[in-house]
Amino acid sequence: MILITGASGYVAQHTLQRLSALKAQSPDRLPWPIRALVRNPQRADKVRAFGAEVAIGDVTDPASLAKAMEGVKKVIHLAAVNRDRGQVTMERVNAQGTINVVEAAKRAGVEHIITVVGLGADPKRPFPLAYTQGRGVEAIMASGIPYTILEASVIFGPGDEFLNTLAGLAKLPPFMIVPGDGKTRFQPIAVQDVAACVVDSLYRPEVLNRRLQICGSEVITLEGIIDAILDELQVKRVKLYMPVALLRPAVAIMDATLPKPPVTPSLLAQLGVDNVATDNAITSVFGIQPIKLREGIAYVRQMTFGKFVARTLGRLEYR
Repeated sequence: MILITGASGYVAQHTLQRLSALKAQSPDRLPWPIRALVRNPQRADKVRAFGAEVAIGDVTDPASLAKAMEGVKKVIHLAAVNRDRGQVTMERVNAQGTINVVEAAKRAGVEHIITVVGLGADPKRPFPLAYTQGRGVEAIMASGIPYTILEASVIFGPGDEFLNTLAGLAKLPPFMIVPGDGKTRFQPIAVQDVAACVVDSLYRPEVLNRRLQICGSEVITLEGIIDAILDELQVKRVKLYMPVALLRPAVAIMDATLPKPPVTPSLLAQLGVDNVATDNAITSVFGIQPIKLREGIAYVRQMTFGKFVARTLGRLEYR
């Protein structure tokens, strides 16, 4: 049995889609049934559509994890949040939630844990997302359970938040705000390629007990990503370069008042730090030729400013 945590999330949905396709095409290659941990019962049908058994529970609830782990041999741990909302915080989900998963997995006799975190997840870094994910990574690596840690740069694809947010902002003429000088470097990877790495990790012995960086083949600046979106939308905007310090008050207000703010204080801080691989395993280990950014962002055309506002107000999901 494979257990996927955070099963209604972005990367998890694409992973389930790939698992479902693989099961249909090569059942011998993927002999394990799939169980999906879902916090919100209203999202259970999305998971069942991929042929997975649903377990209602939460990584912050050890009792629900114990039940979900019954008979499980492999865990794909994808439950994570990138902002704090009430009781759902990065500390409770990314850090303590992962610790809870590890403890439940040890008691259940799990043989392999696979997880996806942001590139550079490290408890020594001063950013809440990197810090809390780093604590989770440390717990997995110290568990004694064979593991595979996949570190990804910006993930793009249908339903993403980052590029769709930029596309929504680009729909409002005549300006496009660029945080900082726009020179921060990223190495975007398509969500389909991330899902492929996750699924391949289930049966590749060479990825056991390794922390692997999975990124796209191109290093692109933040301004370059914005330019790619503007070109895809076929719009012209006057770019306003705004110092991060000037954006912090507005971002803090949005974070405090909006259900799903376009930018959070944590994300704003990390937008000033390069996010590129030092040893990219996407091709050398997984044999994947990654999708290039400009080849995979046609979906941003579907974003309207109205959809962007509705999403920010919590009335619409990107996916």
